[in-house]
Amino acid sequence: MSARFTGYRQVLLVLAVSILSACATPTPMEEFTREEALARWETIRGELATIDHWSLKGKMGVRTGPKGGSATLKWRYAPDSQEIELYGPFGGGRVIINVDGSGAVLRDTKGRVIRGKSASEVLYQRLGWHVPFDHLADWARGLPGDGAREVVIDGTGRLRRMVQDNWRIEYQEYESQGNTLPGFALPAKLQVSALPGTMEIYADDGEYLGDELNVKVILNRWWEIERNSS
Repeated sequence: MSARFTGYRQVLLVLAVSILSACATPTPMEEFTREEALARWETIRGELATIDHWSLKGKMGVRTGPKGGSATLKWRYAPDSQEIELYGPFGGGRVIINVDGSGAVLRDTKGRVIRGKSASEVLYQRLGWHVPFDHLADWARGLPGDGAREVVIDGTGRLRRMVQDNWRIEYQEYESQGNTLPGFALPAKLQVSALPGTMEIYADDGEYLGDELNVKVILNRWWEIERNSS
């Protein structure tokens, strides 16, 4: 299976912030007025932006039309290096991706080594699935990345959905992280979908599968969270 982005004209939009019901959030939280929720969001965003080291474990599922696959995810992140382990990834066994300032290197259990500019690139070369790891470092923390638009904040001051580049991101669950971030929570489940018309996806035999690509990310456990002092 292969996929490629088609031309998608980016339109400059004014950042849209609205208030939604937080009924889907599993952790009970008081809801606020619009002004209070926006002020709380600014505080939360500042706190989350200080997280620059972490380890997490979870699962990922990728689906396009009738085809799909899943993998167990283990991700160790630091600003200058990353290690992404995927077990049983989308039918491709186990792979480890190391990322640093010089690029990304993927190694699998059969001894194959693939080098590229990013984790997304080498994973696509090896397995044919496009997973936007380049953005997930922000999205996994519940943060908009550069160029995010149509940002929606819920009644508790948490990020609920947004659009960035060719992707729509929806946050479905948050979980408290105890003493690591007192009073705050990190995402536990999010859905990432390619915008219609931005991708062309083909099976290995050349059959056109459409333009739908959905990535479900479940983050079961965070640990070794460190925050910078700036």
